[in-house]
Formats: sequence, structure tokens, C-alpha cells
Amino acid sequence: MDNICLWRVISRAPGLKLVVETLITSLKPIGNIVLICCAFFIIFGILGVQPFTVSLSPTSGQLFKGKFFYCFGLDVRNITNRSDCLQANYKWVHHKYNFDNLGQALMSLFVLASKDGWVNIMYHGLDAVGVDQQPVTNNNPWMLLYFISFLLIVSFFVLNMFVGVVVENFHKCRQHQEVEEAKRREEKRQRRMEKKRRNAQKLPYYSSYSRVRLMVHTLCTNHWLDLIITFIICFNVITMSLEHYSQPRSLDLVLKYCNYFFTSTFVLESILKLIAFGFRGFFKERWNQLDLAIVLLSVMGITLEEIEISSALPINPTIIRIMRVLRIARVLKLLKMATGMRALLDTVVQALPQVGNLGLLFMLLFFIYAALGVELFGEL
Repeated sequence: MDNICLWRVISRAPGLKLVVETLITSLKPIGNIVLICCAFFIIFGILGVQPFTVSLSPTSGQLFKGKFFYCFGLDVRNITNRSDCLQANYKWVHHKYNFDNLGQALMSLFVLASKDGWVNIMYHGLDAVGVDQQPVTNNNPWMLLYFISFLLIVSFFVLNMFVGVVVENFHKCRQHQEVEEAKRREEKRQRRMEKKRRNAQKLPYYSSYSRVRLMVHTLCTNHWLDLIITFIICFNVITMSLEHYSQPRSLDLVLKYCNYFFTSTFVLESILKLIAFGFRGFFKERWNQLDLAIVLLSVMGITLEEIEISSALPINPTIIRIMRVLRIARVLKLLKMATGMRALLDTVVQALPQVGNLGLLFMLLFFIYAALGVELFGEL
């Protein structure tokens, strides 16, 4: 029943349904990649265990089999082999990850592929001398080729093929959904065109403005106002960058009054735009909402600083420092003027729904495995 409920939740979310369909359709090509990956694991595992040269000694030609042992004791500087270790009453132990057999070799290669602790395994291979021989630091640097080859072939090439398969299937599933989305977009476009035709027959919203308000509206829609505000913002960023450790008192006063000037300018800009566009027209644009939030934060920061200076009310100084840092948010106003940066930001915003769908899928998988873990191990 729980799985049925989860599937109903997924089917009702188009973005989440697309992600799940992508994973399901990717299972077959992913299976082929898994077979290729397993083949490379077995090849490198057998190579790490089996002999690679012809020698009179039965163990000197082995790559790593039986060589991942070391002497564990207080002073092993004079220990050269297993006999010396046992005579000194030390322990002759092996590393957790080794190549004594194919199973151990596959486990060690799995750690190598995960790139978590693989450096230690590589160093153990470089230090290996022989069977029942104490390791020597960097005894055979040529063994590095074995580990680097495995990382390049398996970790960086084969495992990244999983990502390519998922991305390719995502685009295929996306094409199926784009047909339906195109129909919905066409219907929305028709509705917008009809709305524009109706609005075109109406008088503009500023037709009933008074002469003074119409002048304010002309000022706020003028391109020169945006250029002046951009210049003020850049100058504000320069003044914020002048702050440094052990700065003189005179610089403190200059930066303080500059902060007052910039905040007053931004407050005046917001008031003029509220008068020109009205509350509904002002809050309809996202950037105006950001401007107003920055202005309110700036005014709040100045207010808290004055309260701290006058010591009129007890207040946590940490809040003051946080509000000072929020002045940097004024830099975001530059995004409004930079067309290229706004395009990048819009791209990120458009990608957020898919990221949210993927995150929701991860949450569902975490929930499923958490519930399964409670059922299996909750009483242990």
C-alpha cells in the first residue's frame, strides 16, 4: 500500500514523473554498462592476484598476492621479514584491503573506484616487497601504473558512462513530454494574446495620473535613471570595499555618512517607483521586490546600529554584525542592469524545478530505505 501511495504521488507531479521514467528507461543500457564495469573489475582483480612474469620462484612473480602484510610493533626499523617480526614478539598482520584472492581484490578495487581511501591502498602496493617481506616505502614506483590505469579506465571512463546514459534517456523522455507541453504553451499563448487584445483596447494605466504623478512615471521609466542608479551602486560597492582592520576614525565617519546617503537614495528610488507604478504594478516585477527587500534591510541595519550606539535598548551585537553584512546584498541590484548576468540567473531559476524534482525523488528513496531499515533492523 505504501508503494502504491508513493507511485500516486509521483504520477501527479509531471517533473517527478519525468525523472522516474528516465531512470526506468535507463535500466537496460545501465545494465550493459554494469556488465562492462564488472568485466574490468574482474580483469584488474585477476591481474592483481595472478603472476605477471615468469620466474623460478613461485611467489616472486606475483603482483600483490600475499604482499599486503606488515609487522605491527613499537620499533620495526630493523624488521625485514616475517621471521624477524615473530622473533621480536610482534604481530604479522595484513591490511584490511588486499589482493590475497579475487574476492579481496574486488573489494579493494571497489574502494579504489569510489575514490574514498584509495590513496592508502595505492601506497601499500608501492611499498610491497614480497611475500613474508616487510614493506619498504616506495619500493616499486612502477606499480603506480596499475592503480592509475584502473582509475582512468574504470573510475573516470566507465562510471561516467552512467551519467551519459541517464542524460540521453532524459532527453528522450523529455521529447515525449514536450509535445504535450507545446499544446499547453500554445493554449497559454492564445490566452495571453487575447488578454493583450483586450488590454490594447483599454487606456493605459497611467492615463488617469495627475500631472505630477505622470512626471514621476516618466522619470522612473527613463533609461537614464537606471544608469544613474547603476553608477551609485558601483560607488557603493567601492565604499564597502574600503573597510579594513584598524581603520582610522575619520574613515569610519565617511563610510557611515556614505551608507546614509546610499540608503536614502535607494529609499527615494523605491518611493518614486511606488508612486509611479502603484502597489500592484510595483510588486508585479520581481526585481522591484528585491530592491524593496534590500532597502528595508539597509534601513533596519542603520536603525539597529543607532540603537547600539545610543544604548537605548539592550540588543545582541551579533544581530548588528549580520545586518552590516547584508549591505552586500545591494550588489544584487547590479544584476538588474546586466543583461548577460540576468540571462544566466534566469537559466538557473528555470533549472530549479528539475532540481527540486530530483531532490524530491531522493527524499522518497531515502524514506523507502529508512522504512525498510526500521523493519529489518529496528529490533536489533
